[in-house]
Amino acid sequence: MSYEVNKYVARAVVRYLNGNKDLFYTYVRKAMKLYENEKCMVTLEDMLDKDTKTKLYELVS
Repeated sequence: MSYEVNKYVARAVVRYLNGNKDLFYTYVRKAMKLYENEKCMVTLEDMLDKDTKTKLYELVS
């Protein structure tokens, strides 16, 4: 998890312990949305096959 997700989770816990459940759910929703978006990220390296990677490495070097 990223720093942003951890930040919202920590805020949610503090708000829950203080009894502010409305703000707790707001922070939980933000953390879950950020977490879901992180899972969708893919690097270019994951999408390329070995031949294309080799050609790119040769082109750069």
